[in-house]
Amino acid sequence: MDFFKRLEEHRSLEKQLAWEGSFQDYLQIVRLRPYVSQLAHSRIYEMIKAAGVEQLDGGNKRYKFFVDEIFGLDRTLEKLVEEYFHPAARRLDVRKRILLLMGPVSGGKSTLVAMLKRGLEKFSYTDLGALYAIKGCPMHEEPLHLIPRELREEVAREYGIHIEGELCPSCRMMLETEYDSKIENVMIERIFFSEDNRTGIGTFTPSDPKSQDIADLTGSVDFSSITEFGSESDPRAYRFDGELNIANRGVMEFQEMLRMEQRTGQLAIS
Repeated sequence: MDFFKRLEEHRSLEKQLAWEGSFQDYLQIVRLRPYVSQLAHSRIYEMIKAAGVEQLDGGNKRYKFFVDEIFGLDRTLEKLVEEYFHPAARRLDVRKRILLLMGPVSGGKSTLVAMLKRGLEKFSYTDLGALYAIKGCPMHEEPLHLIPRELREEVAREYGIHIEGELCPSCRMMLETEYDSKIENVMIERIFFSEDNRTGIGTFTPSDPKSQDIADLTGSVDFSSITEFGSESDPRAYRFDGELNIANRGVMEFQEMLRMEQRTGQLAIS
């Protein structure tokens, strides 16, 4: 393999897939490809399904997404996909639950989570896994959140999509101060999931309860900027860099969740 040739091809791919335009332009993409606005559970389910599904004897299924790294757990993985990800993708109540993986050491739990995270990174480079965000938003906000609630039902019906969620404080202020509340002019960009770049994939590992800071999950006030913006309630004075913030629209891994300090665990579950 010519490493530098492959490196150049990788750079070229990123340039080809890069996109930036106004919210008005983004709506045209949504009209042609409604799946770009799918929610996180739906995106994971489509990613797993896109790798292929093999029908086994007895009516069982083998999801090829897992076959290269997880062995002997076909029935367990089928239940995971069919009883959790599939109904969650259909926006049933199961999507409100945290997926807790429990089992013996070397049972495949960490491998499964790593596969989902790496899979999402690769899937976001494909057409089916493409997703877009408000440019400059620290939480990679879904652009459809710009649509006023009073108009969402009409837009959802016309475009065949589902709109769920509200603008984060940072985007709300940006809309008012930089775009004069004209949502059609807000700039949108295509994003790619990356754990290394802290985009759409978060990982939290509990540490000593005496030193564990809840800001690791939620972000925190940047006190050095209060003098500039005048108040700690100003969104510009807040750092949206907690693991829950960066995992927005993707996947969040809590390692050793049952060992969390009580206050942190309550936040994660609420």
